[in-house]
Amino acid sequence: MKKIISLGVMLAMGVAMAQNPSVAVFVKNQTRVPGMDDEVDGVRDRLSAELAGRGLMVLDAADVASRFERAKITTAEERAGLVDGVFSGGSVTRMAEALGCDFVFLASIVRASSSERSLGGKPTTTFTLTMTARVLDATTGKSVFGDNWTGQVPAPSAQASGSALHYYNNLFDQWVAAIGAKVGEKQAEWTPAEKTQNLVSFTVSTTIDQLINGLEQGVRAPNDLLDEMKRVVGGVTVELNGLTIGSSPGTFKATPGIHQLRLTRQWMKPWQQTVTIQEGSSFNVALELSNEGLAKYATMEALRSAIAVNYAEALLRKNATINFDTSQWRDVNVSQDNVIIK
Repeated sequence: MKKIISLGVMLAMGVAMAQNPSVAVFVKNQTRVPGMDDEVDGVRDRLSAELAGRGLMVLDAADVASRFERAKITTAEERAGLVDGVFSGGSVTRMAEALGCDFVFLASIVRASSSERSLGGKPTTTFTLTMTARVLDATTGKSVFGDNWTGQVPAPSAQASGSALHYYNNLFDQWVAAIGAKVGEKQAEWTPAEKTQNLVSFTVSTTIDQLINGLEQGVRAPNDLLDEMKRVVGGVTVELNGLTIGSSPGTFKATPGIHQLRLTRQWMKPWQQTVTIQEGSSFNVALELSNEGLAKYATMEALRSAIAVNYAEALLRKNATINFDTSQWRDVNVSQDNVIIK
C-alpha cells in the first residue's frame, strides 16, 4: 500500500496589503485504509479553501505542480533512499527554498480506524481519525507550530458497512475547520528567519552530451543553434531536490551544501544521488540504458547511432552545413545529399 503526499502552496496577504509569510503545504497519508490515498488531494483542497476563507491567498494546485513536478512521492521511495522525502526531514529546507516559501506545513493522516460497540442497545460503529500538523521555518527547519488532533463519529453499524470513507471525510471536515482556526490565530506570530542569497555555481554533463560534443565537430552553425541542438536532441533533464532546473550540459546555481541531484532521459535509467555542491562543482554522469531502452536499441552503440541520425536531421531542418565522419558508426550512412539514414 503506497502512502501519498499531496502538495499545495499558500501565499498569505495581510489586511494592510503587506505580504505575510508564504507557506508550502504537504498532506501525507500514513494509513493502510483502502481508498485513503485517493482522498489526499481532496483533504489538501479543503484545507486550502478553509485557509482562503480566513483571508489567505492560496495558489492553484496546477500552478504549484509547474514549480514542483514531483507533487506525489511514495513513502516506499523515501525508505528505499530513492527520494529524499520532505516528511523524512532531509529536504524540507531545500524544497522550501526551491518553492520560494518561508514556511512548510506538514499534515499527516496518522490513523484511521473503526470499532464496534453497543450504544443504547444498538450496534454502532465508531470511526476514529488522528491527524498531526507541523509548521517548520523554511530557512532553519525549526518548528514554529505543532498540533495533534483526534476526532470520532458514530454510525449505525448497518449503515456504516462499506461507507468508511464517507465517515472519514466527515472527520476530515472537522479537522480542517479546527486546524484552520488554529493556524489563523497563530500565523500572525510566525516570523521567518532572515534568508541569505549565498548561491554557488555548478555544472552537469553526461555521456550523451559527450556524444553530441563529438558530433559538433562536423557542423558549421552558430553557437546558439548548437546549444539548442544539445537541449533538443540530448534531452537529459536535470532535477535538483525534486524540481526541474534545466537540461544538461549546463551551469546552474544552488545554495552550498547537500542536495539531491537527479538526471532523466527517455530510454535511459534515471540517475539519482545525494551530492555536495560547492562553488565550481562539476558532475559528469555516465547514463545507462533502461529496460525499455535495451528492448528498443539493445546496445548503447545503437542508441548513439540513432542520436546521430536525429541530430543531423534536426540540423538539416535548420539549414546547417553538416560534414559528419560516420566511419566509426554502425548502421549510419550519409548520402550525397548530406541526409543521414539508417
